[in-house]
Amino acid sequence: MIRVPAVLAVLSSLVFGTGAMSQEFQSPVDVSFLAELDGTEQRYVVLLPTGFDSDVPHDVMIALHGHGSDRWQFVNDKRPECQGARDTARRQNMIFVSPDYRAKTSWMGPAAEADLLQILDELNGRFRIRDVVIAGGSMGGTAALTFAALHPNGVDAVVALNGTANLLEYPNFNEAIAESFGGTKTDRPDVYRERSAEFFPERLTMPVAFTTGGKDTLVPPESTLRLFEKLKQQGSPALSIHKADGGHETDYVDTMAAFKFVFDQLDAQRAARTPPALSTFDKDTTIVCLGDSVTGVYYHTGGYRAYPEMLELGLRKAHPTASIRVINAGISGNTTNDGLARLEQDVLRHHPDLVTISFGLNDMTRVPPDQFRTNLEQLIDRCRARQSLVMLCTPNAVIHTESRPIPRLIEYCRIIREVGQAKDVPVCDQYVAGERLKSRAPQTWRLTMSDEIHPNMDGHKRMAEELCRSISGAEVSLDSIEPPPALARTKVQLTGGNTLKIVAMEPIAAFVQSALLQQQADAKLEIIPWPITGKSLSELEQSAKDLVRATKPDLVVLMIPATETTDFETSVHAISWLMNWSLSFGHQEWDCIVVHPSVVDPMTDPEQGALIRRLVHAQHLDLIDRKPGDTAAADAIVKAWFQAHIGQ
Repeated sequence: MIRVPAVLAVLSSLVFGTGAMSQEFQSPVDVSFLAELDGTEQRYVVLLPTGFDSDVPHDVMIALHGHGSDRWQFVNDKRPECQGARDTARRQNMIFVSPDYRAKTSWMGPAAEADLLQILDELNGRFRIRDVVIAGGSMGGTAALTFAALHPNGVDAVVALNGTANLLEYPNFNEAIAESFGGTKTDRPDVYRERSAEFFPERLTMPVAFTTGGKDTLVPPESTLRLFEKLKQQGSPALSIHKADGGHETDYVDTMAAFKFVFDQLDAQRAARTPPALSTFDKDTTIVCLGDSVTGVYYHTGGYRAYPEMLELGLRKAHPTASIRVINAGISGNTTNDGLARLEQDVLRHHPDLVTISFGLNDMTRVPPDQFRTNLEQLIDRCRARQSLVMLCTPNAVIHTESRPIPRLIEYCRIIREVGQAKDVPVCDQYVAGERLKSRAPQTWRLTMSDEIHPNMDGHKRMAEELCRSISGAEVSLDSIEPPPALARTKVQLTGGNTLKIVAMEPIAAFVQSALLQQQADAKLEIIPWPITGKSLSELEQSAKDLVRATKPDLVVLMIPATETTDFETSVHAISWLMNWSLSFGHQEWDCIVVHPSVVDPMTDPEQGALIRRLVHAQHLDLIDRKPGDTAAADAIVKAWFQAHIGQ
């Protein structure tokens, strides 16, 4: 059985919560997952805003409960801190998440920290997440500061209501904290120190708001006030609402003031972004995307579209009445040298309003930095000479390899930014966007990669979203865009009375043959069975490499088997390349579909099944799947799918 993090776990335990929940959100969903840390069942509650639109990114609020409570405190409680957090999330149209984080004595110990990292990864996989605001009261306020100090790259703002910033000096709840931290402050002072935000003010550069009470004996305010002073001294955006006569509570007005401060800061940061490259779309607009294999259409994204095609869909979604055309001018293996050589033929002859230029992954292997800089400058000058606007793009984030080491890629990204600044050309920083996702949701990011350097279609959708924002200022989500219509080549062959050559894994091959003959009794079929029994995913990956492209079929039918492995990376690599090798190199020359193993074996491990679904979706291939509760035989499911896609 594949041990997959909860980011991939099937959320089969969605339970609607109970309690006095107002109608400001959809019904709360209680999510259970297996903790990657220790395999225990853990939970968190998700509240989606009423009218939730999955086609736009959303901010997330992580609300952390106090000592002795659990995930339902911030969902149901009427106390001012909880009501204020919910009201803020509702007004900001946020996704509201309240985790147990090892309730009821959490204190953001190592296990609670691991759970929250896992939850954030899972949320980034399910939704398009913009900013993350972490908040809490009492123990939750302490935990919010702790988590932000431990993972500053994963948090965009903090609201700490009546929390402490120094657990070494904190006098209360010693037994509970010792249990959470794996020992007392005498036994494990390093753990207590690393979880005390006061010692790490330099990490808290995001907006932070504190509330404290001068007469609070449960969580004394001194350490939090000291931390606030340190943040002021270093110039970080921070607010302290201190009531000298206050106790261990924050009233509604102060709660809302704390949240307002951090959102005012976030709004100011967004307003300070580089203005969009195109301010209006009131005339026919042509954009040409010049680049290498990441720009072009190849097997990594299913062979039909890449981020330029997704960009056109995103811009049309943001500007539905505009006439927008995006032309893909990406070619595998190209450098800026090649871009200069084909600029006239592939780009300028289209008279583009805007040219996006994305090179670097190949340049870093064979074009010296100074030449790379000069080439970019010449590309910009030649486009401007033809009255085309220009936007530079840094390459996507990658997996480190000897051939493309990350430090060298960072150097080439720096050159791109410097050229953009010197030439007054905007830069869409795909590398920073990718690294941001990688640091916040490493499993989710890994599942956007087809190989070490090429994103799959999920990665390309995210790149197109970033480019759409940089070009037009609009924030969209392209996650719901489906693959092109399936079986185009198959239909042509059947309609023309030609022999249909099919490479199909066993035992699906016989089902496919029967399904096609049911649709067209006189169909000419050449079935090439693909044995899979007893083969590992790695062996199947190699057989795909040897078989499919050499055969040049009309249709490939994969059934990725539920083989046993404990290595997540090995599974992702093998499944991705099993699909990659089953596609032609560039624009697709044949159809390729995937059959989920649950079609043949309804008892397929749900974690592995979720991984397969996720990767097929990311590759932008069609999937024949067994719906929950469906008890039909495998051949019936296959026949029904072909009927729906070929039916006469």
